[in-house]
Amino acid sequence: MDFEESIYSLIPRPVEVPEKAPLYHSQHDGKVDPADFVLGVSKRERGSFGALNGKYCPNPKKFLTKHSKEPILPDPAPVTVSKDKRKAPVPSRAERPIMGLVSSKNFVTANAVEAILSKPRKTNMEPLQYTKKQDYGKIPAYLLRNKAKLQTEKDAVEQYLTRKAEEETFGNGGTLRRLEEEERQGLLRHLKAKWEEVNSVYQKMTFTLDTPAKQKRKENYELTLSQIEKDIKRLEKNNIYIAEDM
Repeated sequence: MDFEESIYSLIPRPVEVPEKAPLYHSQHDGKVDPADFVLGVSKRERGSFGALNGKYCPNPKKFLTKHSKEPILPDPAPVTVSKDKRKAPVPSRAERPIMGLVSSKNFVTANAVEAILSKPRKTNMEPLQYTKKQDYGKIPAYLLRNKAKLQTEKDAVEQYLTRKAEEETFGNGGTLRRLEEEERQGLLRHLKAKWEEVNSVYQKMTFTLDTPAKQKRKENYELTLSQIEKDIKRLEKNNIYIAEDM
């Protein structure tokens, strides 16, 4: 792994002086023949439109021969780099193996004795049964913690809303009382009966809405059912407070 800082960076390194390139020298001698300039005195050979007539004619003595365009390769030089020998050399005819080495060990008997004296491996042949686990059928601890946390937050929100409603009610000069359980259950039964009645009429409507009156009636039933469902959901809570006028 490469690191930005290292103790080796404190060691001074030698300064490398770059070598200068050789000075350029032109291949021409630098002397110019005045006859090469065209100053109205004389014209060069190609100073006009092309060469003179007859100079582009092919020479019959210079024709393309076989293998004349192939590059000429130098003669192969002897090998200077020796290859590493990865395998052992082949034994020569003079080398003889050591003969007569015989072991007195009986491998068949030794293997049989080792197999008899060896202990068998411990294997669990019983199938895995998840119903016998210690935590089978129990709610995980993290779910219980999350549930308790959500319940705490829900209670805090309900307390805040209740306190806010009390402040608004007392500010307007009214009183606040908790809805009794019997009264709450009676309202729930009444709302559910009302929902059944409206839903029964709503289900008996025709599928074709060819008149504006039918469309309007369908929309009114849907709004009524939605409002009743909201009221039932609100009354299903335990702590409900209502305001009373003074």
